[in-house]
Amino acid sequence: MEHQHLDSLVGWATDEYPSSGLLLVKCADGRWFVEVEFGTAFNLLDGVSRPDIEPFQEPRFLTNEQDARLFAIECIKSAYPVLADRDDLLDWFEQQ
Repeated sequence: MEHQHLDSLVGWATDEYPSSGLLLVKCADGRWFVEVEFGTAFNLLDGVSRPDIEPFQEPRFLTNEQDARLFAIECIKSAYPVLADRDDLLDWFEQQ
């Protein structure tokens, strides 16, 4: 399984370490999903895996990395409204 810590993306965009973070996770079968790593800002978003909250909610599985990145950015913009107008967040992935 492969994953990326997206708190770095938020830190890059805001110049501050975020209070909540996401992981972008690739499954063995090639599907992708977004999971809460820490904090509570993403707890109410549909489609996000929340391993520490019950009841369990099935995450939204995406078939490719680009769609997973776009969904993660949508989630980040919801949790961090200061980033809502940023159209350069995909650039962060290219710098990794």
